[in-house]
Amino acid sequence: MSRLWPWWVVLGMWVTGSVLVHLFYIKRIRFSAEPVLPPVRIVDGAQLRLRLPGNLFHQGESRLRSLGNRSALDTLADYLKRNPRRLLIVTGYHTPAESSQTLTGNLGALRAQAVQDYLLDATVPDEQVQIRGQRAESFPVVHDSTSALSFAFAPIRIDADWLARHQYYVDLVHPLQLYFPTGSTEYIHTPDNERFAHEAVAYLRIHPRERLRITGHTDSVGTVAGNLRLSRARAVAVRDQLVKQGIPNRQFTVVAMGDKNPIAPNALPEGREANRRVTLVVDQR
Repeated sequence: MSRLWPWWVVLGMWVTGSVLVHLFYIKRIRFSAEPVLPPVRIVDGAQLRLRLPGNLFHQGESRLRSLGNRSALDTLADYLKRNPRRLLIVTGYHTPAESSQTLTGNLGALRAQAVQDYLLDATVPDEQVQIRGQRAESFPVVHDSTSALSFAFAPIRIDADWLARHQYYVDLVHPLQLYFPTGSTEYIHTPDNERFAHEAVAYLRIHPRERLRITGHTDSVGTVAGNLRLSRARAVAVRDQLVKQGIPNRQFTVVAMGDKNPIAPNALPEGREANRRVTLVVDQR
C-alpha cells in the first residue's frame, strides 16, 4: 500500500483537475454571478408598484423588445385609464456613443416614444403621457441590452379646458356643461358640445313646443350682483348663438344662478374652474 500512495495522490489530482476544467471551461461557470440588468421600477406612491425587465432595448436602437402577451405596461395602461388625473412622465436615455452610431438626433426620446405608442395603442389618452429624451454619460448594458428608461408621475392640472374636453355628450335630456375662462362669456368649444348644439337645434326645429334650458353659473370671486350678471350674460351668449341658427327665443329658458349652485369647492382653484359653466338640457314636456 505504501508503494501505491503516490499513484493515489496523482489520481486524485487528476480527478480534481478534470472536474475544475469541466466546471470552469466546459460549463463556463465562474465564481462571480452572471451580470443581470436590474428591473425598471414604475411606482406611483402606494397605488402602483410595477417592474419591467431590464433588457428593453438593444444598444443603439429604439424599438421596444417583446414583453409578452400581458406585461407591466398593460397593467400601467389600465391604471392610467382608471386615474385620468394622473400624468405619466417617461424619460428615455441615450449615451453619446449610441448617438454617434445612429442617424437619430435624440435616441432617448424615441425610446420614450416607443413606450408612449404602446400605451396609446392600449387606449390611454395621449394627454396622460408625456415623454422626454435625455443624454446619459453611461448606463448598464448586458449582452447588448439596456433599459434606458425611467418613469415618474405628476397630477394633471384641472382647468376649464381640461373640464371641457372631459364633458361628454350623452343625449339632449342629460345635462351638458359648457366651461368658460375666468370672466369670459365665450365658452370653450369641443366636438361633444358642438354635437349637443347641432342636435339640439335639429330637435327644437321639429319639436316647436319643447324648450332648451340654459343655466348660467360663476365661481365665487367677485360680488354677488356681479356674478349674477355674468352668469346671465353667459347663458344669453349661448342662447344667441343658437337663435342665429333659426330657433326662436321662446324655445329657450334662460336662468342665471350666479355663484349660488357650485358643483365644486370654490376654495380650490380647480373648483372655481368647474363652477364657471353653463348647463344645457332639454326640458321634455
